[in-house]
Formats: sequence, C-alpha cells, structure tokens
Amino acid sequence: MDYFEIFPADEFQAEQLDAYFSANAENGVSKLDIIHLFGKDKLEDIQKRLSKATGLAFITVDFKGEPITEATSFSRFCREVRNNPVAFERCKSSDAFGSIQAAVTKKTNVYFCPCGLLEVAIPIIVRGHYLGGFIGGQIRCNDAPETVSRLSAVMHSAESDQVASELKGLLEEIPVHSYEKFMDIANLVLLVINQLSENEISQHMQEDALKKHIKKIQSLNQRYIKENIAKTREVQELKIHSDPYELLDMFTSLLNLTVIENAPQTNELLSSFIAYIKYKYSDKGTFVSIGEEVEQAERYLTFQQKKLGDRLRFSIQIPKDIYIQKMPSDVLLPFVQNAVYNGIMLKEEGGRITIAGHLENNTLVLEIMDTGLGLTQEEIDIKYESYKDMHEGYYIHLGMDYAKEKMQRFFGEKCEVTVECSRNSGCKSLLVWPERYEERGLNKNVSDFDCR
Repeated sequence: MDYFEIFPADEFQAEQLDAYFSANAENGVSKLDIIHLFGKDKLEDIQKRLSKATGLAFITVDFKGEPITEATSFSRFCREVRNNPVAFERCKSSDAFGSIQAAVTKKTNVYFCPCGLLEVAIPIIVRGHYLGGFIGGQIRCNDAPETVSRLSAVMHSAESDQVASELKGLLEEIPVHSYEKFMDIANLVLLVINQLSENEISQHMQEDALKKHIKKIQSLNQRYIKENIAKTREVQELKIHSDPYELLDMFTSLLNLTVIENAPQTNELLSSFIAYIKYKYSDKGTFVSIGEEVEQAERYLTFQQKKLGDRLRFSIQIPKDIYIQKMPSDVLLPFVQNAVYNGIMLKEEGGRITIAGHLENNTLVLEIMDTGLGLTQEEIDIKYESYKDMHEGYYIHLGMDYAKEKMQRFFGEKCEVTVECSRNSGCKSLLVWPERYEERGLNKNVSDFDCR
C-alpha cells in the first residue's frame, strides 16, 4: 500500500505503460510524432523564441505537411492571404511541398512560396525518422540563385493570385534579406532544432526506461507480496504444529506417572527432557551464559547416550570460571548435534565426543571434537542426497549455518567458526569470539558492532 501511494496503480498499469511509445527501441521511435516529442505548447514557445531571435515567421507541420501549431510572427500580408479559403489551401500546399522536400532529402529546403516570399523547411529528424518540420521565412529576397524552387510556376490559382495582387501594399512592408543572410539564419535554426530534438528524445528514452523499471518493480513487488503471504502462513502453521506448551503439559503428565509407577530412570530422563524443551523454546534473549549452552548440550548428549549405549561416550572439559562468560544463544548445540549425527552414528563402533573450552588472550574458545568417520560436508551431502530435506542432518546443517551467520553478525572479523575433518579421525568444530564486547541491538550492522 505504501508503494502504491508513491506510484498510483491507475497511473502505471501495465496496459497503459504498453500504450506509451517506447523510444529506446527502433520500432518505438517510428511510433513517435512531433506532438509526442515536444508537445504543442513547447513547439509554439520554440517558434516564438526563434522568431524573436531571427525576425522570421514560423509554423510547425507534421510529417504529412499539416500545420499543428498556431502561426508565429506572420506578416500582415500572409495573415490576410490565409484568411481567404482558396488562397489558404494554396499556402498549405506550399508548406506541405517544403516539408515533404525536406523529408525526402533530410536537409533544409529553401524555396519561394506562390506569393514570391522566400521560405525554408527545416526537417525534424530523430534517429533517422522524419517527424515533421519547421516552416520559416516570409521574407523578400532579390539575390537568390536560379536553382531555388519557385512554386508560383507550378501552383496556379487565379483567385489566389487576385487576393495577393490586392494586398500588394502589405507585401511591400515585408523586409528584404540577402540570400546569404537568410541561409545563415536557416542553418542556425537547423542546429538549434536538431539539438532540441536530441534532448527531447533522450528525455523520452529516460522516461520510458523509468516506466519500464517501475513496471518491473511493480511485478517484483506483487511477487514479493505473494511470497510474504505464503511465508507468513508457513510460520503460522509451524507455530500451530510446534506448540511447546502442549508438549510440556503432556510430558509433565508422563513425569507424574513415573512417580506413581516408581520408575526413577524414566523420571530422570523425562525431567531432563522437559528442561531441554523449555530451554529450546524459551525466549532467551540474544546472549546467554556459556554454562546454559553447555548444560543444554549435555542434556542432548545424555539422550543420545541412552539411545546409542556404549557407542557414544562424551566428556565436558570446560573450567567452571568460564561458565559465566556470555555467548550468542543457540550457537553451540548444532555443532554438538553434527558430531553425533554425522560423526559417531556413522561409525559402527561409535566413538567419543569432547566439548572443551578455555580463555586465551581475552578470547573465548570452544572446541567440539568427535572421533567419527571425519566426512566432509560434500561427502555428507552426497550420502544423504536422495533424502533431500527428509532427515535430521538437513536441519542440523541449517542450525550450523545460522550459528555461523549469527556469530558473524555480532562479532564480524573478531570471531572464527570452523569445522575441520580428518578421514577416520573425526572432526573438530571451533568457535572463537572476544571475551569483552558491547552487547547491542540486533538491527546493528556488523561494521557498526564494537567488540572491546
């Protein structure tokens, strides 16, 4: 909703965007017309400025030679002639002739109109496409070369000639220019128009690219909205299916039953398992003590030892004074689980797991060592490839990846998380982080985290 407040949906619908011209493709330029490129108001403003600078009259025609703007600075003679319907048609034909000639040659076309006034048609050509032209002039000239076209020889009209004859006095008011001066002005206007055209087409191309980008963002936005809805539903389903309070209630009932039936070993195991579940699902915060993490790992190893019997032996070799030190929560257990699942359980005779820790040069170090097969992660992936995500090792690997990311997020380059394996000798996981650090919010970037 916030996105569409910035970009209204009714303004940038895909169907409407497709209807806009596409100026960054060859076939898109051909769809442009002079009104789309400049706009009528801008064209008339350009005419006024050029007329003021050059003293010439101007009008703009489309690619068919039809006038599309109001006339600018037309002489009294031309205005009066064009007020006559028959004479006006001849004037339009004259404008069309000039613009068509300019379109064919793609150069400025200088000619005398049927009334004997010198004019120039300046083509507007964008990327090889003729869009229209500026017709300018309406001046008298006495030294033009004979090669300049004289439309009076081919556009005969008795009524039009009569109108022009009656307005001879107004014709003499029109200034006289030398042909050289007129051509200098025409070439200058050509340069200006070409530059303006390139600027306009560049702007349209940028706008078109922006519209396409907006359309792409909209499409991505819709996809992300759908994905977010799907993920939200997945999270809700996970919460529904993993209600820890339901489990705790059931296990508490079983624990009470072990007292009634006098089953001390089952009672001890269930009590430990309830503590394991409580810690797993509790809101522990960002950091916990090493002791809490080690105690949770010990509970897990105890359960696995009950299942594997003599195949699993473990020891914890961490000085008690280190137990109070802090570490990120839920980081240790995935590496212990990996040692059991991908180490000891894959070895027929089993093996030993050792959790060791020490403080060295203001740096805390935890080591998780096993005497399993020592398979690399690539070998493990191949071994369980057919199971995809339908085995415990898949989720253990996710937990290890999350633990690495969490350590990196908090400590950056000041931490180390590695797993080294040696064939038939086992694996050693190493967690290293600074003893002293400033505990900050989860939203801080790694580069902003100040470890002291």
